[in-house]
Amino acid sequence: MTRKEQIDEQGWLLIKNVFTKEEINTFRDYAEKDKSHIGDLLSANFLSKIILDERIITICKESSGSDNLVYFGDSTLSYNTSLSGFHKDSKDRNKKDSSEFKDKNYSLLRLGVYLQDHAKHSKGLCLRSGSHLDQSIEKGKIINVESEIGDVIIWKLTTTHSPNAERISLFPNYAFHPGITKRLPNFLKQKSIAPRIALFMGFGIEDQYTEEYIEYLKTREYAIARWEHSSFSEKNIQALKKNNVKVIQDFGLEKIDQKKLNAKFKQV
Repeated sequence: MTRKEQIDEQGWLLIKNVFTKEEINTFRDYAEKDKSHIGDLLSANFLSKIILDERIITICKESSGSDNLVYFGDSTLSYNTSLSGFHKDSKDRNKKDSSEFKDKNYSLLRLGVYLQDHAKHSKGLCLRSGSHLDQSIEKGKIINVESEIGDVIIWKLTTTHSPNAERISLFPNYAFHPGITKRLPNFLKQKSIAPRIALFMGFGIEDQYTEEYIEYLKTREYAIARWEHSSFSEKNIQALKKNNVKVIQDFGLEKIDQKKLNAKFKQV
């Protein structure tokens, strides 16, 4: 099966050994240097390299089934965050009968590069396999993704997932609902590696899903704040263009009514 066929079927993929341990250690150093950066990753001084990496771009192209991608500033550094809970990132997660959950070709993808081991440690990614084709966040087999140093995880924005997954020491091969694990005492859980650092980045293709998702982000306070603090260098734009990645940088922020933004929803 191709990567697109696999992700269309289960909603996510774990891709092994994309980066070396040395490269991940370098990214951890970059994260320490860039951890006060508020904008997206492409506008960061050091972490911009993850967006430009051809291996990341190739994974996105193969998973989307398109040689032409769109990047729109939807990326972030997660540094020692503790929030958890099942959710979907897609625009229509609360819209009844949305086509997002019926279309296997839904194109928006999120990549996660966790900069520490989560095969034997807590605080990794938990998701529901196959949940991209169901609007409910309570459907789909719960899996703690056992990512190791150097692995990359990619999933559709319609896939139900939760950060900071806790692994229970007595049942390391069984994934529990995050609503249960957050209530258990820490001595029952496998330890996590600190600082827990992850890099998240979103890509799309030139289609209606991407267009509508960008419009949706224009209603979210966190997205506007990130765009306001992002500035893409011409060098980085051209580097992505050579790999058939279109960079959108004009979001019409001056036309957005800041008083009408949704401040309740926070990107996890």
